[in-house]
Amino acid sequence: MPNSALRFHVMALLFDMDFKGPTDSLVFRHLDGRLFTEKEQAIVRGATAEELQAAGAHVHNPEVGAEADAAALKLAELLFKYVIPHRKVLVPFMTHEDMLEYGWLETIVAAGANTKN
Repeated sequence: MPNSALRFHVMALLFDMDFKGPTDSLVFRHLDGRLFTEKEQAIVRGATAEELQAAGAHVHNPEVGAEADAAALKLAELLFKYVIPHRKVLVPFMTHEDMLEYGWLETIVAAGANTKN
């Protein structure tokens, strides 16, 4: 793997790392205060300079977070237009609770879409 590739599992940990936590500790913490496991500690210590820089930009630049939020919304909208016509394919993968919630949400979205026409 090239050095410039950002590894998803490393970035996920870095984005969930409390950079504002106690500086006197050598143990990293999640944003919710939980200590990183030994495996997570090792992953973070093995982060490349590019990964640390990308995480630093995300943590110190609110626009990056806003851009990520906007991208997540656009991704959800994109997937949604494929999910509705092919929802029967998804049902076998859903838990009963997820199917109930999906049906409830689908009804709300469909009702809102019908009022806009």
